[in-house]
Amino acid sequence: MRVIGITSYSAPSEYQSYEQPKPEHKKQTNIIIKVHAASINPIDVKKANDALKRVLEISFPYQIAHDCAGTVPEIGSRVTRCKIGDATGSWSEYVICSEENLALKPPSLSFADAASLPLAALTALQALRKFDGELSGKPAFIPAGLSGTGSYACQLAKNVFKSGKVITTVSTSKIPKVKGLLGDSTVGQSERFQTTYLHGQLLTLALQ
Repeated sequence: MRVIGITSYSAPSEYQSYEQPKPEHKKQTNIIIKVHAASINPIDVKKANDALKRVLEISFPYQIAHDCAGTVPEIGSRVTRCKIGDATGSWSEYVICSEENLALKPPSLSFADAASLPLAALTALQALRKFDGELSGKPAFIPAGLSGTGSYACQLAKNVFKSGKVITTVSTSKIPKVKGLLGDSTVGQSERFQTTYLHGQLLTLALQ
């Protein structure tokens, strides 16, 4: 099968496409995924170029990325959460994972959309869940509203955690792209949101 990976710490322009054997499920709870779409996150690039070498060691050859979506052609004998033919949700034709790390793809999501969701959305959800307090009806500031994690955090804060007002930042030229989608107030990065948008009201949550 074809994979995209590296044989030493590398920049994105040095990633290689090469052949390697298709994975085999050696554990009864393993699942093989035939990849239809995959995404990349900043942490994938940092792991590959040695920026995280002190805290996250990798061995070579190293296959790039983690998030993917595809269908299930093979499962271990003790897998119960999915069946052959299910759609799930890396940079390779096939990947292997444990059943506990897999979720079924809703029919309403495309494979491309599903592949872009896991790391960014879970990072946002975990951060909001760690907030020790009540966010319902109260203001929250979440910067970088057009980033992967930021866009999910804005929508989760408003629609799941019921924040009374979500304030986010983007570069001034991109404000029209997020009005009505992410925050109740969108702040250009050069603006002083403390005086322009809060009017003396205290923030309940500032997520960074």
